[in-house]
Amino acid sequence: MTYGYGMAGNDHSIQEASMFQIIDQSLFELINVSAHNAVFNFIVPLFSQVWLMWVGALICVVVYAVHCWRSSLEPVGRVLMLVLLMGLSVGVTDITTSALKSSIDRERPCQVLTGTNYYDSATDQWLVIDENTTETEGLGGSMPSSPSAACMAVAVVLSLLFYRSNPWVYLLPFSVGFSQVYIGKNYPFDVVVGWIIGLVSVIAVWWICHLIIIRFSSHRRLG
Repeated sequence: MTYGYGMAGNDHSIQEASMFQIIDQSLFELINVSAHNAVFNFIVPLFSQVWLMWVGALICVVVYAVHCWRSSLEPVGRVLMLVLLMGLSVGVTDITTSALKSSIDRERPCQVLTGTNYYDSATDQWLVIDENTTETEGLGGSMPSSPSAACMAVAVVLSLLFYRSNPWVYLLPFSVGFSQVYIGKNYPFDVVVGWIIGLVSVIAVWWICHLIIIRFSSHRRLG
């Protein structure tokens, strides 16, 4: 397998980049090649589908609305808060990951590593990447993983509002991250960076919303 990741700089930075590449590629091969089996081939691609996250988010919104109604809480306001926080957080992660993909411009493993097991969602088929593979052209950058970032953002929002759901909600970003590596679209470190972006995005949105609410409340009291 060949590894496609450019790094300019002095010998020390190049050595660090090489170590990073070795660890990242070894973890990728462990998940994508060594763990490859018929059962995972059927189940894992389901977690790489975009609609899964939104269906899961919709179910959580409905569950949260029912919870608020049964607890005699204000369901409309709280559900709107959940939808707004989730939408803003996912939006921030999407903008951030898109900008980083363009600047980092890291090729996906299914584009540069021969022998990669790649799931082609367009044809619903598994391919083994070789020099003649053309199905992976035009997929965009690999780092960071956008689906992993978005799912982590959703999980963090849910964990903030559903205190009893911890740590089960984090099975979603873990499953999506694992699937992105298993189907050959991302390296493990791409997924980890995506998770970090999702977490930081929610913290930033939560903090900004909190400041706005405090400012709005203070103005109402003064008025």
